[in-house]
Amino acid sequence: MAKTPTLSRRRWSRQTAAHLAVRAGFGPTPTQLDQLEQLDPDEAVDLFLTYSAEKTRTQTPDWYHETHAKHRSPKGLEWKELKKLEPEERQKLQKTFRKKQNTQLQRTREWWLQRMVQTPTPLEEKLTLFWHGHFATSFKKVKCAYPMLEQNMTFREQGQGNWNTFLIEMSKDPAMLVYLDNARSKKRKPNENYARELLELFSLGEGNYSEDDIKNAARAFSGWSLKSTEWEFKERTRQLDEGEKTFMDASGPLRGEDIIREITRQPQASDFLAERLWSFFASETPNKNAMADISRTLRGTNFDLNQGLRVLFTHEDFYHPSVIRGQIKSPVQLCVHLARTLNEASVPPGKMMARGCQQLGQKLFEPPSVKGWDGGAAWITASTLSLRYRFSSQLVRMKQGFNVDTLLPDRTLNREQVREVLFDRFYHSPLRVQERTQMDHYLAQLPPASEWKRHHVVQVLEHLVQQPQFQLT
Repeated sequence: MAKTPTLSRRRWSRQTAAHLAVRAGFGPTPTQLDQLEQLDPDEAVDLFLTYSAEKTRTQTPDWYHETHAKHRSPKGLEWKELKKLEPEERQKLQKTFRKKQNTQLQRTREWWLQRMVQTPTPLEEKLTLFWHGHFATSFKKVKCAYPMLEQNMTFREQGQGNWNTFLIEMSKDPAMLVYLDNARSKKRKPNENYARELLELFSLGEGNYSEDDIKNAARAFSGWSLKSTEWEFKERTRQLDEGEKTFMDASGPLRGEDIIREITRQPQASDFLAERLWSFFASETPNKNAMADISRTLRGTNFDLNQGLRVLFTHEDFYHPSVIRGQIKSPVQLCVHLARTLNEASVPPGKMMARGCQQLGQKLFEPPSVKGWDGGAAWITASTLSLRYRFSSQLVRMKQGFNVDTLLPDRTLNREQVREVLFDRFYHSPLRVQERTQMDHYLAQLPPASEWKRHHVVQVLEHLVQQPQFQLT
């Protein structure tokens, strides 16, 4: 097996350490960056891949533990019982149920954003965000908060494990079963929606399967449904198509698990997954060598996602100058990164963060389509850029505990030194001459750092987060 080119200790620096922290998480605090800089690249990557035993301080939302949270209908009533009610009573009950679900989902958005800010295991949450866009499902169709949160937890549990197992779990996932209509798939009339998206968007990519493959995969997944009144997987044996099927290189009375196994046997499966990982964590510009190394590792480890991620985060091409600070932050990344950068202790209100992300185009649990969010340059338009600046300023102004000493522990620094401290904290790298000159000109209009008051700090912070370079990661 060819040796993967990894980043050497000689090339490890404060900038590469920050790059890892931003891409494998949501950005380091100054203290975390100091610690990462002292490690070897492999040791630093291990910190992200090996989750700490410490648990996040954000517990699951209270509503999740309610008795009827997992029921599919208002107050846990079966659908056939609802039909017996008078129309007016039924409509009133359903309206109350919808309102409750919307409230629960909003609390779940707030919970997740706060978890991203507080988590001691940032890669866990970054991966959860990645899989949320990869296996995109929406509350708009599912209409219940419980399965959306359950799916979010599945992303967390399976996101670093075995790809084959993960695909089976997602094929049985209640939110996915409803979103892509497989819950209603029957042997006499198999629904092809899930089979098509499984092959095109989730595992192989367009052009690597036939229409017959879709039809036979749909047959194999018939009968994969839900319990009548609970958000729990159930295989309905009477609706299973147990007839002979041919899917790619396999033939026989194939079931859903057989389809997944055959998918992961295809050479394109590891290539497709490697490209998706590279695009999200590294660059939208493909890198054939790096993606081939990730793909080869996935195949050689029976699709151990953790090993694929290790190759990605230690690969020398991951730290190429064209990759570092080469991505536009998604609204969630912008919000969480800024919250972590401004203060290591307090967390902005979840409601404020959720509203800001929605205004900027990323409404968690409601991606625009089964393809997820387009990302990249699509995040920035004339209107969203001004909204980004405004939202960033709001986060700065509400940080009551952020003072001069937090921003500048050493108040004796001259303007050039102040500029470098600020660039290190907010941009994690030295910037171009033009950008340094512009910052020097701005600082020259302020008193020396030794005379700064809180309003000076707010002015400086707002200036920093409203610069185009803060939109990059």
